[in-house]
Amino acid sequence: MPVSPAWHARVDHADTVLGSAFLVTSNMLLTCAHVVHHVDEVSVWFPGAQALGSVPARVTARGPWGGSPADSGDIAVLTLDRPVGVEPIVFAEPEGAEDVGDPPRLVAYGFPEGYGQEGAQTELRMTAPGQLIHNEWNQVEYWSGYGQEPSHGFSGAAAMRAGDGRGVGMVASYDPAARNARIIPARVLARHVPALADFVPTPGCTAEEKRELRELVHRVERCGPLPVPVDRLVRVAAGRFGFAAPTVPDGLWQGVWYLLTESRPTGGHFPVAELVSLLAGQVTDEELRRGLRSWVRAHHARQAAECTPPAGGGTLGGAARPAVKTVRPLESESVDPGAPLPWAPILVEVRRSGADSGTVLAEVSVYRGGDRILVKADQLTAGRLRGWVVDRIDEAYEDIVDGRPLVAFALPRGWLNKDVDQWTRKRDKEPPLGCRSPVVVLDHDRRTRGRHQFQLRRVWDELDRQDGSPLHRIGCAIRYRAPQLSVLLQDVRGPVGFSRPPTAARERGLYGAALDAPAPIVLWPRSGHPPGEPCAGDCTGADFLDRIAERISLLPPSELPETIFRLRKEAFLHEGPEPHWAAAGVSLVWEDPRRFPEARPLGRSPVS
Repeated sequence: MPVSPAWHARVDHADTVLGSAFLVTSNMLLTCAHVVHHVDEVSVWFPGAQALGSVPARVTARGPWGGSPADSGDIAVLTLDRPVGVEPIVFAEPEGAEDVGDPPRLVAYGFPEGYGQEGAQTELRMTAPGQLIHNEWNQVEYWSGYGQEPSHGFSGAAAMRAGDGRGVGMVASYDPAARNARIIPARVLARHVPALADFVPTPGCTAEEKRELRELVHRVERCGPLPVPVDRLVRVAAGRFGFAAPTVPDGLWQGVWYLLTESRPTGGHFPVAELVSLLAGQVTDEELRRGLRSWVRAHHARQAAECTPPAGGGTLGGAARPAVKTVRPLESESVDPGAPLPWAPILVEVRRSGADSGTVLAEVSVYRGGDRILVKADQLTAGRLRGWVVDRIDEAYEDIVDGRPLVAFALPRGWLNKDVDQWTRKRDKEPPLGCRSPVVVLDHDRRTRGRHQFQLRRVWDELDRQDGSPLHRIGCAIRYRAPQLSVLLQDVRGPVGFSRPPTAARERGLYGAALDAPAPIVLWPRSGHPPGEPCAGDCTGADFLDRIAERISLLPPSELPETIFRLRKEAFLHEGPEPHWAAAGVSLVWEDPRRFPEARPLGRSPVS
């Protein structure tokens, strides 16, 4: 055991010993709330630094303890009237008292009856390492079954490992009948006292990162209630990594701290960073949102730097650590280093609001490593939608770590012909979305239908093995009814091209049939042959299909968004005497459910 530390302390009031405490900074101590429940000013005495004498202290914070031994939050903060020259406690890693095998021997220094002056020690071990009672306490028992009990006077004492003197928690209660006690582990102490987060080690997050994060969280809390409840945000962030979050965190910091201490960064995923990304999508303060996103980027960058082996395959200080995996490619995608980078999708979901006919619900998300990260969700008037979406897409780029951006609009079926690829903040002053990155459209209706999503995945398993994309043409003179067309297209493996936009009732029915087949890729010109008029087959729509077929027939289906992206830029830059054949616009439905999983309800209620 190391030299006895001097951070053990006794708490007195009016010449009466109240209990124990321990120093965590040069002028701050922790004790139990029940030790000082009836006083606000006390004196503190350090048996390991007796020259200091009795040091006055004030109770400056109390946990949510309600007065019963079964209540959580039995914590109080004491602030000395002056800093003392005593080294504070050093906390062990959160799992430090839960080593595999025999639990370590713990020592607590208290002031039971008869030992009020010099104090006494007790040896303890955890009954079930790693298991919390009521999400608050570890149960401990005597190391040898006899000796000094952790009775009255030990409340507020630090439980430290005998081997290295590092703290693992605070003694909170003792049951003389059952002859066991409870300690509040360090990670729970910091849940109730956020300032302790700087001193309790957390794998994957430095003290400086935690200080900055704590300040950001406090700023979020000062902004008032979030649009989405905290417990939902925590559950979403935790659920993506395969573990359960508390049913209802006591507050935002408690949720953040839970992810910091109960999860481990794996495979390039950092649960607390996902939660911070979600928070950035919920706040309206632009400066705060930038601060949250900046924290996430810096955290990912540091993790990537620490987890990437040095050049040449060597290691620093021992065995190589696994490299951070920032993109999780589909199993069917090629791993050829010369192949195109995987898509990094940005999803824009828009649908009508139940509040009134003039409002819509919009949500922008980013898919990273197969997981969905919310950027922002809001209820908007239709007139504000375009500018809001363009701004949120710009923010979404900040969450892309690797891959090629792909902007996908999930729209109600009746809105699929909207010119979303032409959206911009200021028309004629900046390029449209479709000339800045590939833009595709998804049918929001079928994204919510399990049968369609299952069938689309099966179709894409076949499309991935195809080298080309032969176009199945639906010309102006089509005589099929919608149900017949849907059955016909069930056996089509490739893009479906329409010669007319869905501007008339019959065309809309035929488009619906193609989407319900379900056809994963559908193209059409946004303007063309007037609806309802007869056509001899040599109209502009037929010319459109001929030219599209030339562009895509030899390309794999997975690369069609990039091809249409280049086509849109070509049409935008065209300066010839005649308009470009694609100048009127090209709409592309391109839906691969493997790249857009988790079709969940929007973040806001339709009638909120």
